[in-house]
Amino acid sequence: MTDTRNSRMPAGIPYIVANEFAERFCYYGINAILSVYLVNFLHFGDAQATSWQSLFKSAAYFFPLVGAIVSDVFLGKFKTIMIFSSVYVIGCAMLALSSDGAGIALGLGLIAFGTGGIKPCVSTNVGDQFTAANQHLIERAFSWFYLSINAGSLISIIACPWLLPHYGPKFAFGLPGVMMAFATLVFWLGRRNFAVVPPAGKAWLRDVFSKDGLSIILRLLLIYLFVAFFWSLWEQSNGQTWVLQAQSDLMDKHINVFGLFSFDVLPAQIQSVNALFILMLVPVFSYGIYPFVGRFVTITPLRKIAAGLFVCASSFIVIAWIESRIQAGHVVSIWWQILAYAILTASEVLVSITALEFSYKQAPLRMKSFIMALFLLSTSVGNLFTAVVNDVMVQPLQASSVETGDQTWVSLADAGKMVVGQKIDFAGDTGVTVTVDDQPQPLAGTFMVAEVDAAAGRVRLMDAIHRKPIASDGQFNSGAAQVSTYALVGPMYFLFFTAVMSGGALLFIFVAIFYRERTFVRGVADASDAEALAEEH
Repeated sequence: MTDTRNSRMPAGIPYIVANEFAERFCYYGINAILSVYLVNFLHFGDAQATSWQSLFKSAAYFFPLVGAIVSDVFLGKFKTIMIFSSVYVIGCAMLALSSDGAGIALGLGLIAFGTGGIKPCVSTNVGDQFTAANQHLIERAFSWFYLSINAGSLISIIACPWLLPHYGPKFAFGLPGVMMAFATLVFWLGRRNFAVVPPAGKAWLRDVFSKDGLSIILRLLLIYLFVAFFWSLWEQSNGQTWVLQAQSDLMDKHINVFGLFSFDVLPAQIQSVNALFILMLVPVFSYGIYPFVGRFVTITPLRKIAAGLFVCASSFIVIAWIESRIQAGHVVSIWWQILAYAILTASEVLVSITALEFSYKQAPLRMKSFIMALFLLSTSVGNLFTAVVNDVMVQPLQASSVETGDQTWVSLADAGKMVVGQKIDFAGDTGVTVTVDDQPQPLAGTFMVAEVDAAAGRVRLMDAIHRKPIASDGQFNSGAAQVSTYALVGPMYFLFFTAVMSGGALLFIFVAIFYRERTFVRGVADASDAEALAEEH
């Protein structure tokens, strides 16, 4: 028998891999420093910064739905990727050059539109490059592809947080923008090397809106609702509340590894351990935990997801404990947050990777890109939930006056209900200037209660990172100032999400029991389907 296999990697693969490395560098670099930038440079409150970043990521994972439809029905993958990438580059330029809220919001919106639009196309574009003659090389190509994702994200998460304090936001956001422009250029240069699969057109619409197609979509959406809560928690470790927690000086960010080497990490760099834990834990689960547990119980995708939801909730218990220690004024080692990352990454292996595989198998052949987009939509919903929580939990305070000087006291109607370590946000034209890190700035953003004088109806402020007294001057403008606090105080914020995730995990058990799986795999009839599709075009 003649061996008809082709041992050469498709010519388009290097362009796709280089494009993915640069694009992931861009997205994760921006995401790593966004909350820190909003809090430290624009003086957003912690809740507002978390809400903004959650909305940004929610949009980034909503637009894959648009990208999948544009690609599968109308334009095909190459044109879709080029159009959305161009918008992406424009958004990056706006983000790097803007210094006001409106410009930043528009830049983030364009970035979300761009990265979301290309997301459902890039991975499936890898598979499109192969035929029966070289399909044995697909695994190697995807290994390069996912290595580029992890390399791009890891390098940017380390580099961009360092650039922000040393060279400012223009360089910190500018470098990701340059990388995205490079990604677009590389993909365009590879245009003559790509195998192009035409859009499915009417066939895709017929499959999606058929009775069977709608049934599959509705069944999967039920699963994705629970996965959305997982993403609500997981995404907070990705540049959001976990990073803001790590900014506190009470978190000792010195890492000493068995005396072999030691170094200090920046708050936004800590999230890079997630990529390292992924590389470690995937083989541990695949070759150790799954085979061992499989001796006693049948392992199914839905059982993996259910276990992962509980594991995810437990990571937030660790974070809540850290927050309680910081609120009480105690120093906590960064190793405790690294432990939380290890637990959260284990849940990611159980939930995210499993749900991705489950989604692919449950999707009919011509609906796989669309189902992948629906799976990504669960991340959008999870981030939207986080944004809503951070918006709703903000409670206005009635501040009548501010006593300025070497220490800053704020007179509040409900001062007696405040506790040491509780956050207070200031916005609007307060009329007061404070000194933080020896730099004067408006009384804006998040501060903490250092002392409560209930008898006088006032609280003393300290800065949220260094917990030092706030020196101030000026005249408080009570009519224009906006003062608020959070209903979920300190560790209660993280325990709230623990409770939500635990409740969702319990409900998911019943869903998993009654869910009936259907697996769609490629069969011999696919060739005739492809011929019929070609005739329609």
